[in-house]
Amino acid sequence: MKDAADAILRPEQARYLASLERPRDELLTRMEAYAAEHRQPISDPEVANFLSLVARLRQPALVVELGTNIGYGAIVLARAAPAARVVTVEHSPSLCALARSNVREAGLDSRVTVVEGLALAELERFAPESIDFAYVDCVKEEYVDYLAALAPRLSLGGVLVADNVLWKGHVAAAEVPEGERKRTAALRSFNAALVAHARLSAAILPFGDGVAFAVKTAS
Repeated sequence: MKDAADAILRPEQARYLASLERPRDELLTRMEAYAAEHRQPISDPEVANFLSLVARLRQPALVVELGTNIGYGAIVLARAAPAARVVTVEHSPSLCALARSNVREAGLDSRVTVVEGLALAELERFAPESIDFAYVDCVKEEYVDYLAALAPRLSLGGVLVADNVLWKGHVAAAEVPEGERKRTAALRSFNAALVAHARLSAAILPFGDGVAFAVKTAS
């Protein structure tokens, strides 16, 4: 969720686009309020809408999410792709428990598996070209490593979406606060590697906190 004024759009543009968003249902609205109150970094509503749209278009069989948090993204993706199995990875035991509770309330526990573990270790369990949709919203310093692990595991035509790739505007700034330099450098490296990747067609989209979107075009 946004924790500051929009860093990409002009304020009047951000307000206008927000006015066009459809209201979320009671569960997602409650999850958004919980995330705002407890400072949990779930996807911005416009990013959730984008995830839903792409999942509806792709209709994946297997979705893998890195960074479950409270289960918001997993629920959005599972609802948009009703034939999909969704595997979502989270390191925090307390967040895993909360995510599982939210997934049960959504009636999706038969299709959504919340895995407690480290993202890179869990990715090793997937076979090459088995993942149809990957959503990355996890440790920013590891984004380049996620890309290296995911690229061979994406099916041909598979989709990769990564959130926060403009990181509050820092990736484009000449001066970056000291506490943000490591994350910013990692995200700059990820963005450059993604758009230059030989097996992917990719773009960086300027909404939310910056969204990377890629499709696997070659095995």
